[in-house]
Amino acid sequence: MRRRLDRARRLLGRRGDRLNAVRRNLEMWGDQAWVLARARIRRPAPVPPFDGDARFSLVTVNFSTTRYLALMLLTLAEQDALQRVRRIVVVDNDSRDGGLPLLRDLAARHPAIHLVENHLVTTHARGLRLGAAAVDALDREAERPSNVLLVCDTDVVFRSRRTLGELAERFAREPAPAFVGELRRGLYPYPEAQASFFAVRRDCYARRDVRPFVHHGAPAYWMQRSLWRAGLELDDFPSNHGGYVLHRGRSGVAAARARPGDSYATARFRDPHFMGVPEGPHVWATIEARHAALLDGPTDVLAAALLERLADVGRG
Repeated sequence: MRRRLDRARRLLGRRGDRLNAVRRNLEMWGDQAWVLARARIRRPAPVPPFDGDARFSLVTVNFSTTRYLALMLLTLAEQDALQRVRRIVVVDNDSRDGGLPLLRDLAARHPAIHLVENHLVTTHARGLRLGAAAVDALDREAERPSNVLLVCDTDVVFRSRRTLGELAERFAREPAPAFVGELRRGLYPYPEAQASFFAVRRDCYARRDVRPFVHHGAPAYWMQRSLWRAGLELDDFPSNHGGYVLHRGRSGVAAARARPGDSYATARFRDPHFMGVPEGPHVWATIEARHAALLDGPTDVLAAALLERLADVGRG
């Protein structure tokens, strides 16, 4: 009897996995069809041509990962070229970790931090699209608008103080690349940088022949593929394996357990991968321990520290 029950559970589990996979695929195909149809009729955002002086708008999507987001911002604040960040746009995908008051407080008190609260279709790709659209709206009347989108996951930490400066130097080359990121080869027909950390020129992303972010296993791949096909330059920047940043990985998937109805919650792999960096777990633990007093302390103290340390954002 026990053997039969175990077998029945295994069969139901496999059937449930298949149904969840079908559901995730239907969500992806629906998003892709909608986004591509909309891209054919949309009017590109009016973005000035790139002038060679990189000014970043950082876009990040929070999905019940506010602790990691706070750590990312604390390490961002240590950048030598922090003044190159014109603004920080946080898209919150209906987080359930209690971190929304902190984000609202930061956005209310810092003129260069902007919060977009998204409660509908809470995918990474839609969050990135909302973030890019927010940058377009905010920069429309800006005196010195940003010219590079810096996409950075919440569970990324900046390891080197030179990261932003090195990125800016890549864009200062002639001709200036359209895209800078850690390119992986062999997964897709074109080299691709994971959507956890990369930078793309806003004037290139706004082109009609360049795809926006789509709901996909690699949300930025179709965009990068269209850059390759347009003959634009993509620069290989070893962000994780060169010691510039470290992406923990799978944090949003693990956090989705707080929302069992979300398709992310059905994904099987939830353990951090640290992008295959051998010393990744140790590096992450060391950086997190360095900021633990703020991360584990009162929210108002953390907010005050972030506001003080990010004071140069938007002043460049």
